[in-house]
Amino acid sequence: MSDSQSQFRRAEQRPRWWWPLRARSRLIMLGGLPVAMVIALFGLFQPPVFESRALVEVQGGAVQTSINPVATEVIVLMNTQREIASSASVAGPYREHLQVDVVPQTYLLSVRYFAQDPQSAQQGANAVAQAYVSYTESAQLEQIQRAAEQLIAKLDNVKIRPADVTQESGGQPVDELDDATLDDLLPPLSQPGAGRRVAQLQAMAEQSVNVLDPVLETSLIRQLVKTYDDSLSGLVAVRILDSADVPRAPVQQMEPWWILLGYLGAVAVPAFFVAFRFQRRDSLDFKQDVEDRLGKRCIGVVPALNLAEPAQFMTDREYADSIGVLRARLQMQRPAHDPLEQFPRGRVVLITSGSEGEGKTSIAMNLAFAMAKTEKVLLINADMRRSQSYVGLSAGAAGLSHLIAGAAQMRDCVHAIPGKGLYVIPAGVLPPNPKELLSSARFRRIIEMLERRFDTVIIDAPSLTEVSDTLVVARHSSDILYVVQASVTRPEEAYVELSRLQGEGIPPVRVVLNRATPYDLDPDIRTSFGL
Repeated sequence: MSDSQSQFRRAEQRPRWWWPLRARSRLIMLGGLPVAMVIALFGLFQPPVFESRALVEVQGGAVQTSINPVATEVIVLMNTQREIASSASVAGPYREHLQVDVVPQTYLLSVRYFAQDPQSAQQGANAVAQAYVSYTESAQLEQIQRAAEQLIAKLDNVKIRPADVTQESGGQPVDELDDATLDDLLPPLSQPGAGRRVAQLQAMAEQSVNVLDPVLETSLIRQLVKTYDDSLSGLVAVRILDSADVPRAPVQQMEPWWILLGYLGAVAVPAFFVAFRFQRRDSLDFKQDVEDRLGKRCIGVVPALNLAEPAQFMTDREYADSIGVLRARLQMQRPAHDPLEQFPRGRVVLITSGSEGEGKTSIAMNLAFAMAKTEKVLLINADMRRSQSYVGLSAGAAGLSHLIAGAAQMRDCVHAIPGKGLYVIPAGVLPPNPKELLSSARFRRIIEMLERRFDTVIIDAPSLTEVSDTLVVARHSSDILYVVQASVTRPEEAYVELSRLQGEGIPPVRVVLNRATPYDLDPDIRTSFGL
């Protein structure tokens, strides 16, 4: 396999959306730099932030004291304590700049507080940790008080039968215990003056139960006492393991990967937009698009010739090369007439387009100049419906309308372009009936006469959407070139116009892709354009 064939295959295998991205890569990459600079400046002028951390240990609880705690229960416990420590009732005014995290695989909570000065950071972390401890102690007190109240209320309703128990307590039978005696054995913890410390409440409750234990032998009372013990076993206690210190240096707020991430995001958004828009396009952009969607052979691809465009990648050299490729491919086609004739006739090339502005006239002129370097070429302007200068000739110069109407001789209508080796017949004056002139037998004889005098006759015909004059001239042509403009011509519209150029006596139509977007930054992509 030759190098050109391998390059063409690589270009065909490359995704189409990659080509506009490659063409606009420099612009997209430069566009992301301002975003990265803004992010860097934002981090540079942002005030410093200090972080201080206090470590709190969670103690007790039914999960931690159980023999085989489940991992899910531990996670639920620690997440619950984290939410309590960061709640508004505990953190208060420090909640806005507070972050509480669970240290993995432990019963530890990391209380971190952020402030713009070191002392405030330390004060905030310690204040939240101490508030969390105080809140937990208060919750323990409330839970013990509720358990004691429930136990006292249930014991008050228990009546012990004398036949079941014979022991005495303080010299009295059990059946004679009244409410006052129970209150002495089990202090009413629900009263405000019963003490505030958790350790004292637990000791008093255990003492009361020990006093009652020799007396209360019934299963009901034992169950009540067990329920009380179980309610106290689920208490959660916390303690400050490490107090917060004064931070020595501020935390690094602007990580380098933030700048990189911002730059990549600024580059990815326009790149995605370009690729998405290209995939959703409804135009002919490539040679393969023309052949696939129109079913016609694309004989040439001509780049846009606009040197005033800032992002113009093409040069005059590349434009001339594309015209040269078009000329060579056109000359390699089979001649329309037998070259062995005594007076062989030349080739008649008709150039048209679907609508005005697609560049058919520039293609016709540049192709005529290129072919005039090696052969005798005549360029005819067949658009007799508009007055315009043509190849430096004035709009009123003798031309095709004069020649068909018999108002001028052939030598007066054929104008030689000095130094170019090219001959031109302009449109002439605007006649009232251009279609009748082109349909006349005199026009057919004029074309036959010009075929024997010139090697190639190029006819710049009107656009198909405006008039039907081109259909009349097409019957006298040996080759038809249909010009489409890349990124502008719609495939549906071009297909409808090309269907009009099919009929008896009309040669096959070949397509020229004009003003192609400069995606050919690589040689293999140039090959896919047919350059």
